[in-house]
Amino acid sequence: MPTRRLHRKAPSLTAVTFAFVAASAVVVGLMLFFLMRERLQTYGRDTMATAIGVRAAGVQTALEHLLYDEWSRLKALAREVGADDPQTIRTKLQTLVGEGDGLSWAGYAGIDGAIQASYADAMLGESVSVTSWFQTGLRKPTAEDVRETVSPASGQGRSQPSVIFAAPVRNADGQVRGVLAARLDLSSATILLRDMARALNIDLVLIDSAGVVLMQTRGRAEDAPDLPSLQAARAGASIVSLERWPDGRSYFSAVVPEIAYRDLPALGWSLVARVPADLAVAPAEQVSRGMIFYLASFGLMLLLLTMIFVESFIRPFGLLARTASKIADGAEVYPPDTNRTRELQMITAAIVRLQTRLHRH
Repeated sequence: MPTRRLHRKAPSLTAVTFAFVAASAVVVGLMLFFLMRERLQTYGRDTMATAIGVRAAGVQTALEHLLYDEWSRLKALAREVGADDPQTIRTKLQTLVGEGDGLSWAGYAGIDGAIQASYADAMLGESVSVTSWFQTGLRKPTAEDVRETVSPASGQGRSQPSVIFAAPVRNADGQVRGVLAARLDLSSATILLRDMARALNIDLVLIDSAGVVLMQTRGRAEDAPDLPSLQAARAGASIVSLERWPDGRSYFSAVVPEIAYRDLPALGWSLVARVPADLAVAPAEQVSRGMIFYLASFGLMLLLLTMIFVESFIRPFGLLARTASKIADGAEVYPPDTNRTRELQMITAAIVRLQTRLHRH
């Protein structure tokens, strides 16, 4: 008994063409989408890391200028009062504090350490001989980060962080006759840092040499976590890192390890600036959404071009195949004359020759 060979119906050349083009478009589109997305995210992270470092350096410069301006005014006054009496020095100290943006106290201590003149007569007659700024100020100009009470004008001392500027006062013979000092409260620096943080859209943390958080523009100082950036700030290292803070968000953090300018002595302060990592990813997300639209548009254009290609070059093969099948079944038909491609011409000519031979037989 003869066996019949079963043939499954094969897909048409048109269907194969559409499937191939569609599969290729999907594969290429997905590869392009994820590649561009990854590159954009990498570029965004690198750009944001550079930007946060530049912003931190800008804040550092502004803070340094604030400190240096008060430092320079104190040194200039110390050179002027070498021959003045305490009452004249008191008048000039009133002007020094009144014209400054952040000075809360200024005073003149004699060689024995007793305060002989001061702003608003605060601490008048008290001795500061044991303070480090007075002892250093007898030898050279100095700036120190202190926590001690300096200007209890109301009779109640304050222990918030501040900076003491001190410089020796010399007479006409060049001999030291005392020390001129001024106190800059951290509140003025805090206002500056908060204004700059708001303008630059960043968060700032100021840390002293002991690792104590002096201020931060968001949250409370005691809530500052023990993160690599803050550890680097305490160690005086400059880094830019991506880290997760206790609020659950990731931030790019940049550390400026030293606040010092020209001859202003280093205070041991470090500045940490941070910006949400979402800002680096957001442009990539926006571009990704735009890419989806453009890739979809490209797919539609590719579909249209595929349809034109199929109608022009693929369907003639189907028509020729159906004609050949009819000829094989004995129908008196002739293959269409098409000049679309050389291959079509060759197949058509071959079918015509076969058909001629069949008629001869």
